[in-house]
Amino acid sequence: MSTVSFCVLTCLVFVFTYVNGFHDGCNVVATLIASRAMKPHPALAWAAVVEFLSPLAILVVGASVSGTIQKLVGESFYTAPGTQSTALAFITAGILAAIAWNLTTWKFGIPASSSHSLIGGVVGAGLAAFGTGAIAWSYFWGRVVLMIFLTPAVSFCLGFLILKLLLRLTRHAGVGVNKFFTYAQWVNMTFLAFNHSFNDSQKSIGIILILIGIYGGDVSGIPLWSILCAAACLACGIAFGGFKIIKTVGTGIYKVQPIHSFASQLTAGSVILASSLLGAPVSASQIVSSSIMGVGAAEHYKSVHWLVAKRILLSWFITIPIAGALGALLYLLFSLIF
Repeated sequence: MSTVSFCVLTCLVFVFTYVNGFHDGCNVVATLIASRAMKPHPALAWAAVVEFLSPLAILVVGASVSGTIQKLVGESFYTAPGTQSTALAFITAGILAAIAWNLTTWKFGIPASSSHSLIGGVVGAGLAAFGTGAIAWSYFWGRVVLMIFLTPAVSFCLGFLILKLLLRLTRHAGVGVNKFFTYAQWVNMTFLAFNHSFNDSQKSIGIILILIGIYGGDVSGIPLWSILCAAACLACGIAFGGFKIIKTVGTGIYKVQPIHSFASQLTAGSVILASSLLGAPVSASQIVSSSIMGVGAAEHYKSVHWLVAKRILLSWFITIPIAGALGALLYLLFSLIF
């Protein structure tokens, strides 16, 4: 197994990271742009700076999310003697399945989850390559599937409650309060972007650790270059922005004003931060979209575009199965090649 092939596969991981940046990362600025608190290009540029710096926190806080990704498929299965070709086919299929589903949903402006695309692709390819015994089902059900249902529900309820509280606190406020929320969003967007990048960068790092394991390297520590590359790719991805998804999230669910954007950003950033501390690879798309639904429902339930919300909800439930099926099919193809 050559250094060249390792470099090629590593680059493929960072292609996914870049796609993740403009697919999921744009969610962090969607409401900021929709509420006219900042123009699109400055918002994306500032978010890109924050998203580049955030993964460096891994050096201090640790990377429990990357550990979850790394452990989804048992290490002994892809590092056993004589399994290198199978392992190569497995990881290549998993990454490409995630990229393919991300690009498909981006094409149609659907804020599906890059995280779930990656998890689905890797688990599907792992099942095809090594069988059901290779999958760490406790991690899969406890930190992935449970969070698919739990984080949107928490985001919806928390967004609902935060906006109700803000509306009550500002019911006698003058027009100046709108200006306060316009500028306060900048702080909240920084908070959201930081937590998004901290969680999402670790998913790519987890795949890098799997690659290092396949090539017989030491996976006891996280290489600094993997953190810096993941950070740079996320930042570049968000700098170019997925405007179709920004439009869907920012204006397609609810017509947000500065106070709604403030509440949504605070909600989403808090939920992602809590999930990261628990080691859960969550979906920023899910969490941001759910928080907007909750915020909209708190003020005008009937004004929420529930048909758009229904389409988004559907994408959440089908992403892992479809990415998993793609991963399995691609594995069967690559197993013939490798």
